[in-house]
Amino acid sequence: MAYRFVADSTVEANVQRVFSEQLGKAVEQLSENFQKQPEQAVHNARKCLKKSRSLLRLVRKSIDKSIYQQESQRLRDVGRSLAPARDSAVYPATLSTLLDTYGLTLDVNSFSTLKTGLVDLYNVQLDNLSDREQFIAAVMTDLEASQTNLSQVALKQTGWKAVAKNLRHIYSQGQQNFDQAYNDGDDDDFHNWRKRVKDLWYCTCLLQSLWPPIMKAFESELHELADLLGDDHDIAALRQFLTHHAKEVGVKDVHMQVLVPLMGHRQTKLHRRAKTLGQKLYGETPKAFSDRMASYWHA
Repeated sequence: MAYRFVADSTVEANVQRVFSEQLGKAVEQLSENFQKQPEQAVHNARKCLKKSRSLLRLVRKSIDKSIYQQESQRLRDVGRSLAPARDSAVYPATLSTLLDTYGLTLDVNSFSTLKTGLVDLYNVQLDNLSDREQFIAAVMTDLEASQTNLSQVALKQTGWKAVAKNLRHIYSQGQQNFDQAYNDGDDDDFHNWRKRVKDLWYCTCLLQSLWPPIMKAFESELHELADLLGDDHDIAALRQFLTHHAKEVGVKDVHMQVLVPLMGHRQTKLHRRAKTLGQKLYGETPKAFSDRMASYWHA
């Protein structure tokens, strides 16, 4: 089924079903698809993990504290263990997109050599995962344990009360991170905001049945904002990698002389677009947002 709550089920039943589906899909990607399409399998598995973690945050105050802490930590650790392969896949793609945006080709200043180095790094990371059958087996064991636990998790509250405080907190966190990002302009601050935007986006997907036309529009705008901040994060991650691992991929001074200004300019444009969307999506107080969602729930 789709990643959303259905109106004819209880909140608890919806939560259990979504956890079971998402974690089951993650296991399937790593057990059945990894050998054939490793990059896509890792990407899909991590996406399922992120959806599961967002749902976990949505019911955080409605489940046993020890279960939340245990499963949050386990899913975070699994996601981090898969991150190097995914990150290394993003580096060459981000380089190509950046150069295309400014009308440059890989032939200029030997950027083709740099991209080859980044692609080689990605292949090494994939080989490392592919050769570590015990590692993948351990990851799947963790995912299956989480699936078993969360597919039968009990909620302390029912109906709107099961998600109300958590949804309000997720919105409030995003609002705070939005302000922090534009006050300081630090890459980490924008990345933190992105994570909370994705939480709110996934929660909006789950709650789409509250009022489909309104929630779909809100979801679409949040998706666009998450994509803008994702592009920003990819650039920041590439810059950090090239700065600290230059020898690994053959970075030359001329590469950084060209790329660093382009990266800064591109991020500035992305930040402007993200700010416009952020002002619209986070324009309410957390209480007003929560009250509006409650009115949809009880209509």
